[in-house]
Amino acid sequence: MMKETPIFEEVFRSMLKLPGLWQKLLIGGLLSFIPGINLFAFGYLYRVSRAVRRAGRPVLPSWQLREEWRGLFMDGLRFAVVWLAFWLLPVLLALLVSWLLGVVFLGALANLFFISVVLYATVLFSSALYRYNMRQDFNDLLNLSLIFRMTWMELPGLLVPVFFFLGLVVWLLPFYGFSLFAGFFVLITYISLRYRSIEDRRHVVL
Repeated sequence: MMKETPIFEEVFRSMLKLPGLWQKLLIGGLLSFIPGINLFAFGYLYRVSRAVRRAGRPVLPSWQLREEWRGLFMDGLRFAVVWLAFWLLPVLLALLVSWLLGVVFLGALANLFFISVVLYATVLFSSALYRYNMRQDFNDLLNLSLIFRMTWMELPGLLVPVFFFLGLVVWLLPFYGFSLFAGFFVLITYISLRYRSIEDRRHVVL
């Protein structure tokens, strides 16, 4: 049982020691480049989030594309639904608002607003994914007030992993498939462990 809040640097180092890490990141990164096929990579990330929550430590599920391609694809759809609703939609709305602010010559405010929403949406998505993993029931995602509270409560302590994720994506933008897959792997693992530690301390389900 995890009693203390996990430290990002320690979790990251433990992930680097996982057997077969680079091979699995290579497969996921390659799949992430291809629209439609990237749902298999999403499915793997979804299974990572579930496995980490159950184990309470960084875990690398095995790739089972041949044996369980249908289940992996369905898990990818689950991941995509949460990502679209809790990350892409807020970011698109923020982009629209930022454009409107730019029209009225508030460009500096527009940039600050957009960056803030991207940061928040990244944690919001991870919170929603963890919430969905509790029962695999999309109805749980309708409890927006709880998901927003989870996000706001943990946001200050998650800035380092979020900046790591966004920095990796920007730094390796030409290799976006690898950067997104690896970034999500690190981010989801750490945030799942952090929420798992809260569950263990409170002995209640979020």
